[in-house]
Amino acid sequence: MLYSILFRNNSLPFHYRLIMFFTYALAVMVALTIHEFSHAFIAHKLGDNTAKNQGRMSLNPMVHFDVVGIICFLFLGFGWAKPVPINAYNFKNIKRDTFLVSIAGIVANLILVIIFCPLSILFQSLGDSFVVFIFYALFTYLYQTNLVFMVFNLLPIGQLDGFNALASQLKYTNKYVLFMQRYGTYVMLGVILVFSLTNIFSYLVSYVGYPIEALWRLILGKPLPVL
Repeated sequence: MLYSILFRNNSLPFHYRLIMFFTYALAVMVALTIHEFSHAFIAHKLGDNTAKNQGRMSLNPMVHFDVVGIICFLFLGFGWAKPVPINAYNFKNIKRDTFLVSIAGIVANLILVIIFCPLSILFQSLGDSFVVFIFYALFTYLYQTNLVFMVFNLLPIGQLDGFNALASQLKYTNKYVLFMQRYGTYVMLGVILVFSLTNIFSYLVSYVGYPIEALWRLILGKPLPVL
């Protein structure tokens, strides 16, 4: 992803590509940090201070970064952060509260998608000055990276939020839960390989983001996006 921004888009001047490079990296940091902070914050509000006591209820990106996940995000366009530790026995309602903590990061990313999507659309139509381009690149990457992180974490595989949310509502003896707990890492590596070699994930993200962008374009009186 970073390589393509800097070296493949040769139609843009290098200083424009440099802005795209840094705004994309910043957007990744924001998406990951807010996502993981939201898990820790909601767990704290529901009675579990495990993440807070380990310094994970923080807006410092460094405490949330997973090296492999960040590399995948920066170079493949999708990835993950270090899982936020929770102790479900601290919750008053284990089934409900575990589900709420599991989806907290996804909901946070969705909120950011809803906020930054219209800003990206507005700055797209403000002209082609360098200052406008900086804000357009920033808001567009903030919109896109939060959308990507939200969609990726919705997948019910590995230790992603989608699986944790689903598992919280199923019995611990469920065959799918047991399978993912044992082989989830390998399944996720296989999915990442498929995504990196095909356009499947790009299509998935496009279809999920289309209604949000289409709604904002209708509100703002802009042409509808094309799938």
